[in-house]
Amino acid sequence: MDIDLHYGDGTENILRNRSWATVVNIEAHSRRRFLQQVESAMKNCRVDLIGISAGFDNHKEDWGGLLHTEDYEQIGSLVRSAALRNGGGCFAVLEGGYNHDVLGENVLALIQGLAGG
Repeated sequence: MDIDLHYGDGTENILRNRSWATVVNIEAHSRRRFLQQVESAMKNCRVDLIGISAGFDNHKEDWGGLLHTEDYEQIGSLVRSAALRNGGGCFAVLEGGYNHDVLGENVLALIQGLAGG
């Protein structure tokens, strides 16, 4: 699942022809819709492993100007719940975030969500 502001076309290029992988790009112009898309993707997924292309440039104090720090914890929690429901695992790969003043807080929030609180 790609939550970065910029779509991960490199990831798509690598995985597009793999029957065992699906790339879900979360892209919305409102905070509420963004979180709804994540929730829908996690509710409907039936997978062994969920990877997050974890870009934090959608933060309200970064280029995207959309998400709050607590939203990243919610995203992590939704991913963790889906992974547990499917008997699988989850991980995130840091893709960026340009405002270093808030990047660490956002990364920590996602990790806390993935860890279950």
